[in-house]
Amino acid sequence: MTSPRNLVAVALLLLLCGAGLAIWNAERQEPVVEEVPVSQSPQMIGQNVSFTVTEGEVKKWTLDAVQAVYNEARTEALLEGVQGEFFDPAGKSVLKFTAPKGEWRNKNNEIVLKGGVVATSTQKDGGELRAPTMHWDATDKEVVATGGIELIHQHGKSLAQTCRFNLDFSKISLQGNVTSTVSSP
Repeated sequence: MTSPRNLVAVALLLLLCGAGLAIWNAERQEPVVEEVPVSQSPQMIGQNVSFTVTEGEVKKWTLDAVQAVYNEARTEALLEGVQGEFFDPAGKSVLKFTAPKGEWRNKNNEIVLKGGVVATSTQKDGGELRAPTMHWDATDKEVVATGGIELIHQHGKSLAQTCRFNLDFSKISLQGNVTSTVSSP
């Protein structure tokens, strides 16, 4: 007959052996590799990228970004550290811009700048526009700035919710809660 003492010893031995096997098997398990479906594959990332749009031999605009994250088809990109220029029909720079973030869309060569956009006219009597968002595409002759803009010009400063302007700042339309401060010469 087996004594209760022997039964306890056998039970403890089995328990210790089971625990040891569990630890040994845990160390030998292969790592689990998570499968990523093809539709969620990583997007292409470009560093120090440039975009240039021309009409014939004449530049319409250029844009440089510190980083661009393209979609799989390379038809759109999220941009960081953006700067660029717009040009007149003769190829002369008329407007320079910077923004922390932006988007580029191949369709109509659309640009959306975000997060503290600064656009500076290079014309003699130009000005500077600051806005949270600025939008332009190749089918439109105007740029639209929205979200509470500040326009600093030769005669003072104007504030508005929206500003539509052509690239050389010769036509500017302010809309929504417009206030202007005019300074004397």
